[in-house]
Amino acid sequence: MSDREIYSHSDGTRYCKNGKRYSQNQRNKKKKWSGKKKAVVAICIILAIVLAAAAGVFIYIKAALGQMARVELPQTNPELGITSEAAARAENSQVTNIALFGVDSRNDDDVGRSDALMILSIDRKHGKIKLTSIARDTYVSVDGYGQTKINHAYAYGGPELAIKTINENFSLDVKDFVTVNFSQLAEIIDYVGGVTINVTEEERVVANKYVDNLNKLGIPTDYITETGDIRLTGGQAVAYARNRETGSDTARTSRQREILSAMFDEVKKLNITQYPGLVSMILSESKTSLSDESILEIGTWAVASGASMVQESLPNDQCGASGQMIDGVWYFVYDLNNAANILHQFIYEEE
Repeated sequence: MSDREIYSHSDGTRYCKNGKRYSQNQRNKKKKWSGKKKAVVAICIILAIVLAAAAGVFIYIKAALGQMARVELPQTNPELGITSEAAARAENSQVTNIALFGVDSRNDDDVGRSDALMILSIDRKHGKIKLTSIARDTYVSVDGYGQTKINHAYAYGGPELAIKTINENFSLDVKDFVTVNFSQLAEIIDYVGGVTINVTEEERVVANKYVDNLNKLGIPTDYITETGDIRLTGGQAVAYARNRETGSDTARTSRQREILSAMFDEVKKLNITQYPGLVSMILSESKTSLSDESILEIGTWAVASGASMVQESLPNDQCGASGQMIDGVWYFVYDLNNAANILHQFIYEEE
């Protein structure tokens, strides 16, 4: 039995088992300590629940990543078209460049080709996520196939040849990629609650031309009835991004970047418990060369750092680009060396 057990004497005096007199102060101290102890236990329980929830989310995401289609790429710089100059530039920076290829398996016109081509640059030095789109009609040299459109590289040799083409023509150090099926974009945008986009009247009219087709493909989409800064559903955002009539190809890639940037802003507002569902949606139609650890590290940094997203496109006004018909095919033709310098300045913020 404990020394703290209390016994009453015949005269009413109370004693502990050890013979010491039990005072009211002792009783008060005991009650006060019990209160503190309860508070500590409660805090420990809450912490345990939070840690268990976080661990559950982590385990779920790790499991989802394990289901993602993986593609192994060559590991040497020459095989990926990375020059010694590009490798040295990357080594002296805190930037990771990743190729993003957007494909749409539901669009017969784009089977096997990258419908969208972007460079995702994770700039830890400046706390920025940089998104650069390259017009898919850009006239470049593709190893083994001569001069052609840059998006043909993906059709000819998959992500490996597409990455090599980017590196050789723009003097970059891309070593990894992510390919996303844009057919999933509507579902993802709906999951985050839609995106706010500034839509002009011309863009509204053209986007509505895609609505019936999207509904036939099983993507519920209402017609866009307003202009200005409006909230678009997933289907409406996809219709907006598919617009090939308003402006040039650079205007189209600008709309695609606008959608991705707006979606990124919405993702940052999500509760941590919503991340597993989002990750599952994205990964179900994606493939990559990135490891689980790299994806988790980049994702954690992007959310925790509060990084801002900035955008660029090639060609831009400084490239002197022009549309030319070559052997009966329309291309975007511009000085690739000049474009590479513009791209390096944007990505690395070189002095």
